[in-house]
Amino acid sequence: MAEDPENFQEERFEEYLESKDIYDGHSLLNFLGKAKNICIKGGYHIIKINSHVENLEIEGGFKELQIKAPVDNLTIRGGKSTIYVHNYGEAKVGKFFVMGGNHIIEIYSYVHDLEIHGGINEIRCNFINSKLDKIKTIGGTRDIYLNPETDKCEKIFDSGTCNFHKTEVIQEPELYQISLEEGDIVPTVYSKPKEDDQCLICLQDYKTDNIVYFLPCTHHFHKKCLKPYFVGKMEKLCPMCKFKVNNRLAD
Repeated sequence: MAEDPENFQEERFEEYLESKDIYDGHSLLNFLGKAKNICIKGGYHIIKINSHVENLEIEGGFKELQIKAPVDNLTIRGGKSTIYVHNYGEAKVGKFFVMGGNHIIEIYSYVHDLEIHGGINEIRCNFINSKLDKIKTIGGTRDIYLNPETDKCEKIFDSGTCNFHKTEVIQEPELYQISLEEGDIVPTVYSKPKEDDQCLICLQDYKTDNIVYFLPCTHHFHKKCLKPYFVGKMEKLCPMCKFKVNNRLAD
């Protein structure tokens, strides 16, 4: 990517927002309070939804969207994005509308109604807790991977290339099963590291018995590497994206 995540500045929104518009720039946007209307246009952002949002609209640019709370209406127009609907708390999306662009959508929990017009999309809904009630596609090209154990999805096709794949059920990555905002961060045995997954401090690939810290920003590091990195620092910042870590690192 053209932007460097290490230069991101975090913006935390902890109070209720009636309306919030954000244009261009690049930053980590952390929404911790409830919101009625959020609109983000252009730029390169990592967006974390940690509390209920009624309407979220994203247009253009590059986005990584992490949904860890209910979103009633989500609209994506153009751009390029990776969207995670986490298996965390009450995370879910009601109406999910996509218009054009190039997107990867990973559903670890629940989406009620997904409608896609044009663009190129990959939808992965083949995790243990994945559920998608209804999908409508018009134009474009997409590959959709469904959980065969919960395949009750109502499919509506109008045009375009839509390839459905029934694959084996996949366990959600350990990355998405931790407490992401509150409480101590407990080191974890990374029992099933992904291929080429490595600690971003020592740049060594993880082994199956390595003890790893998963930070709220979703970056992860060996325990033995991260603890010394934080020693003597007034603020604990993720070595990768500079996210401010307020949680205590448990031993």
